[in-house]
Amino acid sequence: MAGKTKLAEAVHFRGWPDRLTGAVELPASGPISLAVTLDLPDESAPPARFYGQPLGPPIGKESWIRLSLPSTIPPGAYRGTIQVGDQKHVATFEVEPRLNLLLIPDSLVLSGRPGARVTAQLTVVNSGNVAFEVRRAYALGVSDVDGLERAFGETFRAKVPAGERLIDHFANKLAEGHGGLVRVQIAKGAGSLAPAESRQLEAVFKLPDRMRPGRIYAGTWPLEHVRYGVQIETTNGVPSDEDEHEAEHGDEKE
Repeated sequence: MAGKTKLAEAVHFRGWPDRLTGAVELPASGPISLAVTLDLPDESAPPARFYGQPLGPPIGKESWIRLSLPSTIPPGAYRGTIQVGDQKHVATFEVEPRLNLLLIPDSLVLSGRPGARVTAQLTVVNSGNVAFEVRRAYALGVSDVDGLERAFGETFRAKVPAGERLIDHFANKLAEGHGGLVRVQIAKGAGSLAPAESRQLEAVFKLPDRMRPGRIYAGTWPLEHVRYGVQIETTNGVPSDEDEHEAEHGDEKE
């Protein structure tokens, strides 16, 4: 009887939908086949079979294992059962919120004159389990990718006037490599992005006037936890009010 009571003990799993971890007694050897049932909203039940992998050495007779649910399962506590061989447990699955974004292409390469507006298209995919709010405006700082090397070279070649320190000259040259703040307006696609939803965005980048022609600047566009790479190649000339360029895409993810 004591064995039957032990087999009925409840177990608890917690984590992101695809990384739920918990402790349960597993077979000593052979493949680990788990049968899991749980109550999910909107009839979005996952497949009945799960396969677990021990995350470390057993703790007594129990082992930590990881289970996976569909990544878009909403946060919350779900009741169900987990069966390992002939051992069946009542289980609680505590799904934590996770924002997970995929951006296509991997990065953006823009080209335009200092002061110009450059339009780019990208696709954002919400593969997490909570909504993501695409704001209408963003900003990112950019710097000359060769700014440090250029500052060193110009400093060591410079004839520094009397009374001026070499380190101050270097600092001034290094500051010249900062391209300023790029303003980003979302012309199309702003608003809430639900889990499992994808959307094409049209973004307009206002290049700072302080950028210098003929240089390459780089920065990261912060989108929640994602730091999206943006590279800007500046061209010569003075932009007109209507000056606008299309962006080139980096390598797309398959």
